[in-house]
Amino acid sequence: MAVNTTAFFMGRFLDTARRARELARIALTARELATSEGQAREAARHALRDLLADARGVPMKVGQFLASFEGQDAFVPLSDGVRALPLGRIFPSIETALGRPIEEVFSEFSEDAVAASLGQVHRARLREDGAEVAVKVQYPDIAQAVEAEMRLARLIPSLGPVRRWGFDLNRYKETLHKNMLQELDYLAEAARQQRFHQSVRVPGLVIPRVHLAYTRPTVLVQDYCTGVPIRSAAAWPVEERRVLGATLLKTLFHTLFITGEVHGDPHFGNLLCQRGNGQGPKVVLMDFGCTVVLPLQERMGLLRLILASVERDSTDPLACFCAMGFEPEKLIPIQRILPALCEILLEPFAEDRHFSTREWHLGRRIDALLGELKWWFRSAGPPQLLFLLRAFQGLILQLETLEVMLNWRALLVETLGAELLQQARNQTLPTPHGGEGAALGFDALADYLKVSVTEWGEQRVAMTMPACQAAALESLIPEDVLERIRAAGLDVSRIARKACESGLVPQELFNVEAGEKCYRVWLE
Repeated sequence: MAVNTTAFFMGRFLDTARRARELARIALTARELATSEGQAREAARHALRDLLADARGVPMKVGQFLASFEGQDAFVPLSDGVRALPLGRIFPSIETALGRPIEEVFSEFSEDAVAASLGQVHRARLREDGAEVAVKVQYPDIAQAVEAEMRLARLIPSLGPVRRWGFDLNRYKETLHKNMLQELDYLAEAARQQRFHQSVRVPGLVIPRVHLAYTRPTVLVQDYCTGVPIRSAAAWPVEERRVLGATLLKTLFHTLFITGEVHGDPHFGNLLCQRGNGQGPKVVLMDFGCTVVLPLQERMGLLRLILASVERDSTDPLACFCAMGFEPEKLIPIQRILPALCEILLEPFAEDRHFSTREWHLGRRIDALLGELKWWFRSAGPPQLLFLLRAFQGLILQLETLEVMLNWRALLVETLGAELLQQARNQTLPTPHGGEGAALGFDALADYLKVSVTEWGEQRVAMTMPACQAAALESLIPEDVLERIRAAGLDVSRIARKACESGLVPQELFNVEAGEKCYRVWLE
């Protein structure tokens, strides 16, 4: 017994050491990517992709996050699959899980496979009824590899920006660990997929049926679905692409606000697009290893926030964020900025029109509004919010790939219905302690940023933009005009910052004469 125990712990030590070496190489290559430029940067990006793919497990998940968040070409292949293991290494795992030889269960089994971070998928045919199926099988020893990586992750200290901005790194580690364990249990994944199949009723959405009789903790068998990747569907006629985009958006709304469980792994490898059969284009949604469950209060808090922003009522955004699980003590110092921040975050819902996500410029505008405080805002949110943000970011990348503009507000109303929307409006929100006196609702916001240029008393320029554009005021003004304004002693970036700190309420920003011209900018 003593020898076996020693061998067991020695094996775990060596496995952890091997994974540590792999992760160290990944970290070194990631550092090269961050510090290099030009061709060297591109080479580092491809090298990092290859390391992430070979490591599989947690590192490959990181690569898929990069693909879904950044859309970088070098990381996109991680979403489509990497090198699969040969059948000789996979068959023993399947036979052990099923308790029978492969040929007793399947009459056909394809060598070709789509490989992902934790397992790979093969096309096969059941011997019992001839059904064509997709068989997902977990890599041998991947569970031990993931556990080794998570043990290493627990050793990472809270340093630098993590500590500076108050991130609770331990909670993020625990959330990641819980998610990885969830993805390693294919029986639990099958149950989630069945729930989606039964409860998510969105026209144009296909969720493959699971064959529970052949599904085990490390093997999942489901209907085989045909289709093309979303990048191929991007060449379809615009009307078909618009149907696909609307299906994706309505699926997110339905799962987020009605069922309360969102598909949390939106990379391109988990989607197929179908056409034909006289039923219009369809979206096939696969791989339910990662889902995000939101309690009723949290999702109603988010829906209330969207409606309050759209309807410009007196709702305090801080109360909505608290209902969503944010830490109030972190948001109270920036409470007056929250309505303006929500105007940017929720802009797709702002108007009853088709919205272009390519013109959103979300990151740049949030940087202009919050600066370094964006990290403070992010640290206030619960760790599971990371996966919800990933779902939204994945959707945006999908819509941009399809090159379609959609009416987010109309699709939200169509998907949820009047009764659920009214339920959100009637929700009782928490009262954040210490934030009552500084409350600022959406009704206090200015509607427009106005720009007027007159010359010799005659109007030369008159522009009207959304008020939230004031955060990026300096970038909106031509450089030659900026020079004249600066020569008059005005600091435009400081003026924009003060406007944001005030909460973008109606106010005069500046009115200055420079030679024969008069420049006036105000919030109305």
